[in-house]
Amino acid sequence: MATIKPFRAIHPNPFYADQLVFAKPQAESVAGNAELPEGLPPLKTLLETGARLRPETPEMQALAYDDINNILKQLLESERLWLDATPCIYVYEAAHPSYKQVGIWALTALEEPIKTHELTFDDSVRRIKNYREHTGLEGSPILLTYPPDPVIDDIIAESKQGFPDVRYESAAGIHKLWKIEKPEIQEQLISAFAGIESVYLADGHHRKHSAQLLLQEQAKNEKTLFDTISAIYMSTQEVKIRKYNRVVLPDMPIRKKWLFNQLLPHFYIQESFNNNPVQPFEERKMGMYIQGNWYYLRAKPNTYSSNTNILDVSILQDFILSSLFHITDPATDQRLKHTGGEKAMPEMELLFRENPDAIGFTLCPMTVDQLCTAADAGLNLPPKSTWIDPKIPYGLLLYKHE
Repeated sequence: MATIKPFRAIHPNPFYADQLVFAKPQAESVAGNAELPEGLPPLKTLLETGARLRPETPEMQALAYDDINNILKQLLESERLWLDATPCIYVYEAAHPSYKQVGIWALTALEEPIKTHELTFDDSVRRIKNYREHTGLEGSPILLTYPPDPVIDDIIAESKQGFPDVRYESAAGIHKLWKIEKPEIQEQLISAFAGIESVYLADGHHRKHSAQLLLQEQAKNEKTLFDTISAIYMSTQEVKIRKYNRVVLPDMPIRKKWLFNQLLPHFYIQESFNNNPVQPFEERKMGMYIQGNWYYLRAKPNTYSSNTNILDVSILQDFILSSLFHITDPATDQRLKHTGGEKAMPEMELLFRENPDAIGFTLCPMTVDQLCTAADAGLNLPPKSTWIDPKIPYGLLLYKHE
């Protein structure tokens, strides 16, 4: 089941959306100057990146959080950002050039049993928890998926009959939001989600884990509880899992003969016909690029026979990334780069051109059914195991806990 509730969202004045949401984030910090800069950087820079770039001393972090809270106040007072007058549940649609995705955006209770499939790392969780505690801000929702429900589908379809309340267009697509303000419709949605048997976390494992840890601390210390989290619910028919490739940038050049000798006990190896790039579409098959050549890797039964539910991302992590390259933290190790989505292969090829010693690996994209099965079985996949669409721009809707 899922317990959802409406919220008063903060969203950009459409006149400033190109700057605040869709501009490329700037690397420099704006923390340290609580005045709004000329030519506004995007919200992610204004309201999040500044704290990450400050030295992690209590004093410097306190200054960063004060700046963020002051900048948010100024953005609201100057009407660059708008705060909705009443709590709403939102229908969200992301329209890409070749497909659309639609779901429900609401707050969801943190204490609900949501099934997860991916590991988190302590340092990332710690940073996000500190940010949440001191700003109360949520600029990006977690993504939850659930089996299709006819009541929810009907409400979404009916809501979309009217003009969207918010519409933003960018090079990556069109984003639309319809407000559900009527209490009777909100109650229908709340009831429908309460009746869903299983809800799965598709994206946002670190955000959810950090929010739960903070909630436990707040309850223990008798402080105000941040007991909800911003979430988009999309049915399993809407969520899309894309190809997600890896590129290893080794500390020193790797000899091909040595690498093949290490791989052969666990993989069958075959040259790619005409040296075409390999993008597998079958389980247990991978592509590998080294020294200008592409190869097929097929996992031998000894890599998965002890657990028939094991997925290719785990085979790659256990038998190649960890054992051969000593990459134990795929989320933060600077020797490992990830390329995903529609630009996965071009970005991969750019890394090869810039790094002649790079070694690339391609995998068959995981299915949504596999993701749910892994969560049902209690499996924990390596961090950054999946590239999941939609990617919701930071600041499209913000929520601030008070």
